[in-house]
Amino acid sequence: MDGEGRVTVEARGRVALVWLDRPAKINALDAALCRALVRAVEEIEADAGLGAMVIAGRGPHGFSAGADLATVARLSGAAKRRFVEEAWRAIDRVAAAPVPSVAALHGHVLGGGLELALACDLRFADPGARLALPELALGSVPSFGAVQRLPALVGRARAVELILGGEVLDAEAAGRAGLVTRVTAAGAVIEEALARAEVLAGLPREAVRYLKLALAMPADGRAAALHGLISDACHSSPEYQARIARFSGG
Repeated sequence: MDGEGRVTVEARGRVALVWLDRPAKINALDAALCRALVRAVEEIEADAGLGAMVIAGRGPHGFSAGADLATVARLSGAAKRRFVEEAWRAIDRVAAAPVPSVAALHGHVLGGGLELALACDLRFADPGARLALPELALGSVPSFGAVQRLPALVGRARAVELILGGEVLDAEAAGRAGLVTRVTAAGAVIEEALARAEVLAGLPREAVRYLKLALAMPADGRAAALHGLISDACHSSPEYQARIARFSGG
């Protein structure tokens, strides 16, 4: 038996490499894996030496095949609703992480696995990656944030088309659609994602935190007010003053 899902974290310089570690199930999301993912993000946030994270899937078959359907099939009523809440909480925790995140995608990136990738700031994909949201064909809807996040990446019309049709996109097609940030060299997705994350890890953590908070706000007056407060807070920090002095040669 494969057992419950787990997450392991490796420190690679200033980058945390977060592994979905359930390869026998193509890293399918169960409650244990979701809880472990929340803990991993919280530990990264608490470690001032880490400035970015890469999320990847163990094993040759894929980043994640989505929700563990065998587990879901055994649940009903409130228990099934609690699982959906737990998965949503885990993926939303990734989206809200105060450090930049890069998803390193290969093989199957399906359903909830794609929804997890959508919660990351950037998505790097191996040429062999295959991305899809098949939930509607199964009689359900994407439940972990894709309905909210996908339109922001590919536009509402294309998002509706992808969700209604369950279309499987290869990495190149996903890149053209705006779903994938970069298609990497074959077999190099982890290395390229880590290299990009290492650059991002050099950004001031507080500025990144506030940027992500601002991006999560609706585009109305509240966002403008928050942005003003954020800018004021950032500009008054010693780190900002020191960087400005270096930039201006002062």
